[in-house]
Amino acid sequence: MSGVDDKNITQITTEDNLSVAIDDALSAATTVAEKHIHRPDTINEQENTQKSLADRLGLSFVNLHDHQFNESVLSLIPAEFARKHNIIPLSVSNSHLLVAMASVKQELYQALGFITDMYIDVAVASLEDLQWAIRQYYGIQDDELALDSIDQSVHKKDGLQELERLGSERPIVRLVSNIIRDAIDRKASDIHIRPREKNVELIYRLNGTLTSVRFFSKTLLPAVVSRIKILGGMDIAERRMPQDGRSCVRSNSSVVDLRISIIPTVEGESVVLRLLNAQVGLKSISELGFNQHDEDIFRDLLHKNNGIFLVTGPTGSGKSTTLYAALGEVQKQNVNIITVEDPVEYHIDGIEQIQINHRTGYTFARALRNILRHDPDVILVGEIRDEETGKIAVESALTGHLVLSTLHTNDAAGAITRLLEMGVEPYLLEGCLLGVLAQRLVKKNCPHCLELEPQDKLVRESLNVSADEPFYHSVGCEYCNQTGVSGRLAVYELLRLNDDIRNIIHSNVATTEIFQKALAAGMVPLTENALLRARAKDISLAEVYRIRLN
Repeated sequence: MSGVDDKNITQITTEDNLSVAIDDALSAATTVAEKHIHRPDTINEQENTQKSLADRLGLSFVNLHDHQFNESVLSLIPAEFARKHNIIPLSVSNSHLLVAMASVKQELYQALGFITDMYIDVAVASLEDLQWAIRQYYGIQDDELALDSIDQSVHKKDGLQELERLGSERPIVRLVSNIIRDAIDRKASDIHIRPREKNVELIYRLNGTLTSVRFFSKTLLPAVVSRIKILGGMDIAERRMPQDGRSCVRSNSSVVDLRISIIPTVEGESVVLRLLNAQVGLKSISELGFNQHDEDIFRDLLHKNNGIFLVTGPTGSGKSTTLYAALGEVQKQNVNIITVEDPVEYHIDGIEQIQINHRTGYTFARALRNILRHDPDVILVGEIRDEETGKIAVESALTGHLVLSTLHTNDAAGAITRLLEMGVEPYLLEGCLLGVLAQRLVKKNCPHCLELEPQDKLVRESLNVSADEPFYHSVGCEYCNQTGVSGRLAVYELLRLNDDIRNIIHSNVATTEIFQKALAAGMVPLTENALLRARAKDISLAEVYRIRLN
């Protein structure tokens, strides 16, 4: 039996009564494990957590990537049951079935015994391994046979009542549900349902990269889109205008928010669902990837009782993740925190969050005026987009509030000149700006398939790297689903204002002048920070070249 030590397997049958000691250990160990299962920092950390759980329960830990699966054994447990409970059968010995679980739950034993009519033995595996194995060997259940009959129905009728009926049909409901569940399991940030000339392409955005998953019949598109419109509370009769909606689903005991966008194209309605999973998306400051020196500076700035701190970068650079981590740190100070966002991405208990509504004229600037009378200590402004919002944010920082916000500039020094161009007076900015963090997200190398990165003369010359210095990239393996990517991490430059920088803030100051002063004060440029990551084998040199700043 590959990957499992027979001697250490604890057999638990539907007829056994577990002792109080085992129950206590089960409860305690599973509680500890579940805190870590859904938010692993690394593959190794999750495996260590699960190995500890197995040791406490006297069970074996199994690495599913090393296990040889048998189709006849897999067929003993229905695919839907395996997906719902994150379990997978490993082997059969006489009348005993060995099953791998991430969270050892006693109520599953009786259900499994009833389904299989066998005694159940248990081994522990990591949740990530289980989700990989379930996808690999069970696939995405979409009821293809049942959908065949729906194909013809959609083709013949596409009236409003028919679309509403089809959007509620069980096969379509299950298809959409399984797409969303699979995307959550793979930690996708977005789901794209993209109509093409002859079929529909299902695409996930994984670690920032669009990854084609599968194709399905184009005749199913109206019913699938109708189902998604029903989920998002949208008008299923409107197919000529763009629509936005939102919903939420529960997965692995966590709630995932869905932001839905539907736009009409010449090939049919195109759908994008943004997945916002607080269990995955919310991080602490220590998880952001700062070195110790910069983390200390960042924490110090967040403990100021007034001033403004900015996070800059393009769309998708992790600005919101950093700001939410900052809120988590500030919340420890027992202060009144109010946020103004568009949209509110993650709901945080104990923080008052306000959603902008442009249709009613409830803009960032208008919301800021109102909340200043609501006795805030800390204000988060989702984005400074215009002169009015910028001026109110600066004035709020000058009147005793800590203000956190984002700005769309390429580098940290550019944030200062951007605010000056918006019309913020230099003397106001010089008196309240605490610091600026510019960041990008880069693809992290999979540690299981690292290889020496081939040399690229242009890349090395552009980054001023010697030809003989070794760098590494990942080529793809079963641990990373052949992508070569094991999540993403942030590279950054942190500019902390000092007297030298404040003294040169005036209406005509150049970004390069601010940058040089910041370098003299000890700031590490973003490109250099990324190079340090590449030298540590965390990312490839090609990633450094992709996000480099001039």
